[in-house]
Amino acid sequence: MATETTSRDARLAHSLAGSYLADELVVVLAHEKLVLAQLGQWDASPSLQAEDRDARLSLGRVRLHAAPAVAALRATHQQWVNDASAAARQEGYEPSDLDIVIRCLRFVFAQRFAGWVPAFGKNRIVSRAHGSYVIDGGGAGGGPRAMEDYVVPLRDAAPGSGVRVGVVDTKVAQNPWLAGGYVATASQILPEYASPSLPVTAEHGTFVTGLILRQAPGATVVVKEGLDDQASADSWSLARTIADLASCSTDVVNLSLGCLTDDNQPPLVLTAALAALGPRTVAVAAAGNNGATAQGQSPRPEWPAALDSVITVGALDDSFHPAPFSPEAPWVDVVAPGVEVVSTAVPRHRGGALFAAWSGTSFASAAVSGAIAARVVPGVDPHDAWVSLSEQAPRDEHDRPIVALGPLGTDGRGRGASVQP
Repeated sequence: MATETTSRDARLAHSLAGSYLADELVVVLAHEKLVLAQLGQWDASPSLQAEDRDARLSLGRVRLHAAPAVAALRATHQQWVNDASAAARQEGYEPSDLDIVIRCLRFVFAQRFAGWVPAFGKNRIVSRAHGSYVIDGGGAGGGPRAMEDYVVPLRDAAPGSGVRVGVVDTKVAQNPWLAGGYVATASQILPEYASPSLPVTAEHGTFVTGLILRQAPGATVVVKEGLDDQASADSWSLARTIADLASCSTDVVNLSLGCLTDDNQPPLVLTAALAALGPRTVAVAAAGNNGATAQGQSPRPEWPAALDSVITVGALDDSFHPAPFSPEAPWVDVVAPGVEVVSTAVPRHRGGALFAAWSGTSFASAAVSGAIAARVVPGVDPHDAWVSLSEQAPRDEHDRPIVALGPLGTDGRGRGASVQP
């Protein structure tokens, strides 16, 4: 994946909303010929290979050359180019060639079809909850703080027995406390002792998995590597990984990740990925960590968190007050502890710390995913479990349910040195 990431990074463009691949578009398959034909007229040399069509998403990934297309547009529709550039600058960013092509596509289709425009969009880069705020003794921007003196009993067989929770995140570590609690292919499991050079972002999936099993110790976490070791991915690849869970009989899917968009509208590809999961599966997403805004100003919506089809989770501190990084927004459905919470770490060496403390809405989301899983029993499906949880939970000042974080368990002193058998 390192080579793929390097190649991807070389093709990135940037806007206020984040990064995206400058030579790709995602289009609805029903209208792919229409979009390809127009791009071809503008010398963009578009291509959509068979492997870039995904029937589960009803989408395809188009490769194109935006710079020649802009040159052709300048020769034939200079005013469109001027209008596209002006609109982007008015929104606060300098447009890329792909931005201009996208806006001109919308101009031409709206003109031709009385305002109707086929659905297409950028292949955006998605990362662990945007603007990740973590506490490691050094403030925001660090990684998990190792808990060298922490003792925790092995997990119970319940609650959560028979429930499958999908986690789309970074790889999972061979932490003995997690043993038997997850399924993953060999390529999605970190080495027994991670290299010192492994970035702290690569620990994200292991920490999330531990929190889910902390809430539902009998559940099985289905690990899908949707993020690289830097905890990022392009949205097309991520969406296909999310869709893979539809065939795994997954009850709950945890998405501690997200992206922004230039127009604050939901990205096409992530919306399709959530739809592909099917009606039975409950999706839970982190609200994002971009809550520090000017007084009275609402944060920008993060996706998929702001989608109506997901349960969106904000974070509380250890006094059950809103965490300063957690967005206060109408799309936040529930809150849970997300500051200095304790979960499983990536062992760096023999005898190294197995637990750590970390902060972010990513981890509040995992706590809620686990809490829902713990309530799924025969006769109670994931949606019923969420309704039951939300109705019985105490409420915060915004009338949102507060989900508590269950204990990992200690030796009675709250400290120790290893996992107890």
